[in-house]
Amino acid sequence: MKPSRILRALLEVERKFCSLAVEDLVANTGQPPFKIVHALPQRTIHDVYYDDPSKSLIKAGIYVRRRNGFWEAKVKRGGDFTNSMFEELSGPDLVRRCVQEMTGKETSEKDLFGLDTIATLSTVRQSWIADGEFNIVLDSMNFGHTVGEVELQEDFHCSATANASKEHQIREKMTEMDKRIEVFMNRYHWAFRPGVPKGKLVAYFELQEAGKIR
Repeated sequence: MKPSRILRALLEVERKFCSLAVEDLVANTGQPPFKIVHALPQRTIHDVYYDDPSKSLIKAGIYVRRRNGFWEAKVKRGGDFTNSMFEELSGPDLVRRCVQEMTGKETSEKDLFGLDTIATLSTVRQSWIADGEFNIVLDSMNFGHTVGEVELQEDFHCSATANASKEHQIREKMTEMDKRIEVFMNRYHWAFRPGVPKGKLVAYFELQEAGKIR
């Protein structure tokens, strides 16, 4: 019997929230309190997003960007705008392959993989790690929008002899990760302000359409 290949995928599952409901998350004064929580250093992130004029990549759930100068692609594997599941690709080679599979065009990093700049934004990111694995982030963008996320990331190894088997294993793992985030946010509901969150790109494009961003 031919042995199965071991395949790797960096998976990220996130649930958005409008903002924090407390001023100091590390004070941990809610009930029940986090088992443990600590703050990470504040970061400034500069993102440039790319797509073709019809935004076919974004419509297919593929987000290509340069974050602080490094190429990344986030490939949607399930969920919706609030509860999202992504496979993350890093580096120009993986991004080029991803774009080529979608567009059918052979391109290079030198010509930006044949894509145009569609959004440029800067973000001040505050981050915390809670209960040893849940990453809580609060992003404040340079165009006045704020949104938060609770994230789980996992470097997932799956054994697969066919792409369908790999996809099935990834979906199962991401569903399990999303459930863990749901339980976490319900348990610590006191930390998260209720409401319908809006993603940074959605907010950016709305302001751009209104002529407030050029």
